[in-house]
Amino acid sequence: MKKSRLKPDQILHAIDFSERLTDTKLWLRMADDLIAAANILEIEVVKYWSEIQFENNRIVKISNRKYVQGAYSLLIAYALENYFKALLIHRNIESLKGKLLTKLPKYLSSHNLCQLASKSKFKHDLSEEDLLSRLSRSSIWAARYPIPVEPNALNAIHILSNGKAHLAAFYSPNDINHIHNFINRLRNYVLTEIENNE
Repeated sequence: MKKSRLKPDQILHAIDFSERLTDTKLWLRMADDLIAAANILEIEVVKYWSEIQFENNRIVKISNRKYVQGAYSLLIAYALENYFKALLIHRNIESLKGKLLTKLPKYLSSHNLCQLASKSKFKHDLSEEDLLSRLSRSSIWAARYPIPVEPNALNAIHILSNGKAHLAAFYSPNDINHIHNFINRLRNYVLTEIENNE
């Protein structure tokens, strides 16, 4: 079977696509922009959590504010995804440079942050794996659509690498500090590796 040839305008788009794909600075800039947007929502998230009142470990009053935790988590997840993908592109640059690419390599197609962390060999502990699993659920569907693409994705229990189950369908006020610490660690790691090998 013959491989179809690209038309001239398709070639130009493929060249632009290939150049953008391999430019790690674009991936890093997008991650930073997503974090800047998330930081704006974070102000509302903090206010929302501060207005919830508890008595005897039970919620007795909820906030009347617009709930933006899902959108905040979505932006954070996309930012982390871009950092991981910048690192993977950097490590695979020799196999990507000089090629006319018409689609993303398969290893860049995932929104699963745990898989991306593993593929990029970024060391993380179980509490970070828990956070990545919950953020992945947000980016894959829970903060984007009312339902997932298949019913099994509604399962809110995920299994961590230690074999233990955890609840992936919740947010916590403690997530914000955890997110900031993880972002700082990942961003520094990615920047150090990319800058030291340019």
